[in-house]
Amino acid sequence: MFRKYGFLLLNLSLLLSGCSHIRQRSSILSLDRTYIIKKNQTVYSTAESAQLKAKRLTVNTPGVLYERNDTLFVEFSVTKLPVSNGLNNTVDRSDSGTVFFTYPNDFSKSSFERTTPWFTYQFTSFDIDLFTIPFKYRFSQVGLPGQLVTNTNLGVYFGIRHDIGQYRKMFFQSFRRTELRSFSFGGGGFMSFNPVTLNDFYTNGKIAYEYEAMGYSYGLAGIIGYKALTVGLALGFENLADRNNPYWIYRQKPWLGVTIGLNLN
Repeated sequence: MFRKYGFLLLNLSLLLSGCSHIRQRSSILSLDRTYIIKKNQTVYSTAESAQLKAKRLTVNTPGVLYERNDTLFVEFSVTKLPVSNGLNNTVDRSDSGTVFFTYPNDFSKSSFERTTPWFTYQFTSFDIDLFTIPFKYRFSQVGLPGQLVTNTNLGVYFGIRHDIGQYRKMFFQSFRRTELRSFSFGGGGFMSFNPVTLNDFYTNGKIAYEYEAMGYSYGLAGIIGYKALTVGLALGFENLADRNNPYWIYRQKPWLGVTIGLNLN
C-alpha cells in the first residue's frame, strides 16, 4: 500500500514540477499568433495627430496578438472585419491598416495603482497532454467486486481543446505587471500504461503464480483546464501486454478514472 501511494505522489509531483517549469518559461510572446478576439471589447489607436481613439468590436473577429514594450497589440484580418458602417466608434474595414492596442496610454502614467480591464481572446486547437490517473475504478467481473486502483501510471491524451484566455496590466507608479489566465475544455482519446498484479485470483485460477504485468489502456476522455494544468474524466478499456492477456478477468472491460494532466503545446 505504501509503495502504491508513493508512486502516486511521485507522479503528481513530477507533473506539477513540470507545469511550474513550463509556466516560468512562458510569456506573452506565446500569444504571437491568430486568435478570435471577443466582441464588445474596446481597443485603442493613435492617429497622426497623436489623438487617442477608442473603438468597440461589434463581432468576434480573428486577429494577431503580440506584446512589445509592455503593450499588447492587435492586428485584425481585413477580410474578417465587418463592412464599414460610417460610425467612428466601432471597428470595421475602414480600420484595415490600423494597429490597435488593448489599453489607453494614460494607464501607464498614473501615480497610483490602476488595473486595465481583462482583454479576452479564444482559440481552438489540437491538444496533447501528459497525464496520470490517480483513481481508476474497474467494474465488477465474474462475480468479483469492483476494484479501486491507485497504482502508478502514465498516459498521453490527444484531442480538440478550446481555450479562453484573458490578459490585463496592473500599474503602480513606475511598476507594472502582466497578468494572464487561461481556461479550457476539450475532448479526445488517450492511451496509458500501468503495472498490473496478475495471479490466480484475477485469472479465475488459470495461472498459479503471481507477478507484475504491463497493462495498457485506451479510450475517451473529457478535460477542463486552467493554464497548463488539466483535470478530466476518462472511460477506458484495458489489456495486458503479454501472453496471459486472454486469462485476465478485466481484459477489454471498461473502467472509469479521474485524470490530472499537463498541457504540452
